[in-house]
Amino acid sequence: MKIIIAGGTGFLGENLEKYFTEKGNQVYILSRNPKRHNEICWNAKTTGKWVDILENADVLINLTGKSVDCRYHEKNKQEIYSSRIDSTQILQEAVNRCLHKPRIWLNASSATIYVHSEKHLNTEANGIIGDDFSMNICKSWEEAFFTTKHSEVRKVALRTSIVFGNNGGALPKLKMITKIGLGGKQGRGNQMVSWIPY
Repeated sequence: MKIIIAGGTGFLGENLEKYFTEKGNQVYILSRNPKRHNEICWNAKTTGKWVDILENADVLINLTGKSVDCRYHEKNKQEIYSSRIDSTQILQEAVNRCLHKPRIWLNASSATIYVHSEKHLNTEANGIIGDDFSMNICKSWEEAFFTTKHSEVRKVALRTSIVFGNNGGALPKLKMITKIGLGGKQGRGNQMVSWIPY
């Protein structure tokens, strides 16, 4: 299969690339700073030569977006928003141009779209979607993703949550905090946490 990963140089993207490559797939990474033969330059805002790589792709995965592991001042908040919306919209423009479009497009989103709940299980069917900065980012992100529909492209919004891995994601920072004596249970210690192990 031919798999394109936009924003594939982060922890999750690197692991997806490794997994798919080991299965014998062709994996191409859309990156702002390409360094390897399978990395293609894009700025996540405008079309360019990178659009050609989407032709005849089996899978398009978009993980692009500024990390939310930052202070939420106005500049960072704007970058969190625009990096997600701009990349999704420009990928849609590129897909529109393809004669042979990707068969499936997986676009990052977040479980943060749901309100905090300790008793209600939020699912796509009955999830309670809230109204704050993070939730509104997710709503705008998914709206940008689902605005255009093509019968030949299956679109899936990935409402993922915290990623934990020994070499990346949230775990190394939590380990560091614990090692310097600031660990311990969070809240009452019996609340549920959505997470992805890697």
